[in-house]
Amino acid sequence: MATIYNVAEVAKVSIKTVSRVMNEESKVKQDTKERVLEAMKALDYYPSIAARTMVTQKTGLIGLITSAITSASKVPELAGLPSIDLVKGIQSVIEASGKTLMIADTGGVTEHSEKLAQTFREHRVEGMIYVSDFNQTIKAPSSFNDIPSLLVNCFDSSGKNPAVAPDDEIGGFKMAEAAILKGHRHIGFLSLPTERLAGIERQNGFRRAHKEMGIPLNEDLIVPCSKGGANFETENKLMREGLSRILSFENRTTAICCGNDRMAMNLYKLLNQLGIRIPEDISVVGFDNYTMISELLEPGLTTVELPYTEIGKRGGEKLLNFIEGDEDESVNSLERIPGEVVWRNSLEAI
Repeated sequence: MATIYNVAEVAKVSIKTVSRVMNEESKVKQDTKERVLEAMKALDYYPSIAARTMVTQKTGLIGLITSAITSASKVPELAGLPSIDLVKGIQSVIEASGKTLMIADTGGVTEHSEKLAQTFREHRVEGMIYVSDFNQTIKAPSSFNDIPSLLVNCFDSSGKNPAVAPDDEIGGFKMAEAAILKGHRHIGFLSLPTERLAGIERQNGFRRAHKEMGIPLNEDLIVPCSKGGANFETENKLMREGLSRILSFENRTTAICCGNDRMAMNLYKLLNQLGIRIPEDISVVGFDNYTMISELLEPGLTTVELPYTEIGKRGGEKLLNFIEGDEDESVNSLERIPGEVVWRNSLEAI
């Protein structure tokens, strides 16, 4: 097995120079650096991570704790955009920085996060990220107080841990605004359950759009059509009842917003069964921009983007800034990322 001494001999440099190349110090001339790297490659030499850590005090490791992998593998029927996209966004930023992302899944058991965080600390990670499978309040692992750390798609009620999360309130606003700008005045909303933060915030945004744009709102047109832990049959029943209620009013509903794109997909089916055309008879707006649904439905679904990839990327950027000291962890503790309306053909002007 090749050693650092062999590399120095082949490259015709000192051991100290080889060490400087491995630690990416700027003092080494480019041609010397290239000779050392070529020697390492020819000898199939890999520097000891433990030795490098002793010199630089940096492992280049970032720990990520999540339940997104577990939830993605189950693909729950009523879920929205797969939360694994958050992890992909983080991974792209960490990889580009030259650091390595170590991922551990909780298996859906929140209590496991404390142990996983401690394991990462034992491996001397430079920072940690916790990624939730849906926007919620959590209790961050206690180890997050000791090194640069960040919450993604969730936040700590204490406000002690910086976080990046979606702006569901603005999303709900943009969903209603899109319909209002197309001339719709009687807009139904088949909402997510209000047991979840997204359900509450999207409803609040929906209401705010009506208020700020001077459009009277009939609260009876807002119908929660899902429940925590509900199966497909239960939600389908709730959506049938909710749609029947929305269509029963004397002032004809001309557009229906949905809590997420999966609900919109179900609405397409229900309206088709009633002989109601989209968008000629009723326009439909979704939420998530889950392209496996929104792009494949006919007509294509106008929807508000849930920018999971961008949220993940911003989370990765903020953590790297914390590690390098370029951003203060105590400033702007909760950053919310809004999504934009993705216009397709399910929303028609009247």
